[in-house]
Amino acid sequence: MPYPSPILTELNLLFENRSPRKLNASSLQKSVTGAPRHGSESPASSSPASSTSTLVEDEFTSVKFLWEDQPTPATPREELNPLAAPFVPTSRAQPVAKAPVPRVVPKPTAQPQLVLPVWFDAFSRGVCASAAPDHRTYAIAIVSSRRWPIEAMAELAQHFCWRGAEKLTEESAGIAPFAFMVYRQFFAIHGEETAQSFIWHLRECVIGAFKACWDPDSPNAITYLNAPSFNYVASAIAQATFIGQLFTHDLIPGPHTATCIITLLKGLNSYEHLEAVYAIVSKAGPSFWHGPGTPGQGNIAIHRFVATFLDTVAPMTGNMSVLGRPLKAGDMQGLIMDIEAMVCGWEYDPVRASFKGDNAWPKLSSSRAV
Repeated sequence: MPYPSPILTELNLLFENRSPRKLNASSLQKSVTGAPRHGSESPASSSPASSTSTLVEDEFTSVKFLWEDQPTPATPREELNPLAAPFVPTSRAQPVAKAPVPRVVPKPTAQPQLVLPVWFDAFSRGVCASAAPDHRTYAIAIVSSRRWPIEAMAELAQHFCWRGAEKLTEESAGIAPFAFMVYRQFFAIHGEETAQSFIWHLRECVIGAFKACWDPDSPNAITYLNAPSFNYVASAIAQATFIGQLFTHDLIPGPHTATCIITLLKGLNSYEHLEAVYAIVSKAGPSFWHGPGTPGQGNIAIHRFVATFLDTVAPMTGNMSVLGRPLKAGDMQGLIMDIEAMVCGWEYDPVRASFKGDNAWPKLSSSRAV
């Protein structure tokens, strides 16, 4: 079942500035005059001839006297004797020695210990494994380790996202298959709803991290104005590779993958953007264009992509790199030609019942280490 997007609850705190009310004669007189009397009132006490008005005036006068500034009574001035002998001090006042201030050594604050999830050990071993039997063993250990509310599921998906964005190694190819095995075990042990929850959180984390790096409208996007570090760009390219691998394992659908490619084309202006395009397209493979079991259906999409891609890279000249890398003269144009040839090689020929590039590009997706 689909899961709604996270809801952000805004709490509006209303602060009201309340200043004390100033007292004046009119308001004070009203409050004193209108004050209720204790006890029973007799008809005589309520008559105009009673002494109520006199008492009120006396009370008001006394209260007003308290608020007004009163003159300070003058003290009698002592008369000075002009014939008195001048005062001569016998010794100068010695400075009072200050008591030594004890040095207070602050106690070192205890660093909060990082509490790892109960499934973290199985997760760390599973993402490094390359064999399917090991994937199943570690996936069962993760899924059976606890109950899976939304918070715990989001934490697991975030760890997959972090691991997929790490430096590409030989172990990186096994992360997406392991994620797929975890999904299968969620389905087998906890049912379809929990399994779909895992996929939804995984997509949210991975696609969100990708767009934060490559969407030109993002404040942390890889641009010339916002010069990134080498590690940041390497992590973003690894994330693009991970998305292509997740697509091949049906963990990210085609429309989400297409959104990532369009995001790259929208801000494509460097060699690093071309590397990300190559990474995601090469890992997604021809099934991204044609769909499973329907070759030839994606030929129109291939033609449109190639035309848009070549039009986008046409203004790019020289060695444009957001990292300022000293590229060789043909590096930029060579990568553009590789992407064009790779995608055009996936055009399906119905006469031969095969892709046109099967002979020319048998395993291009694995020939370049991205």
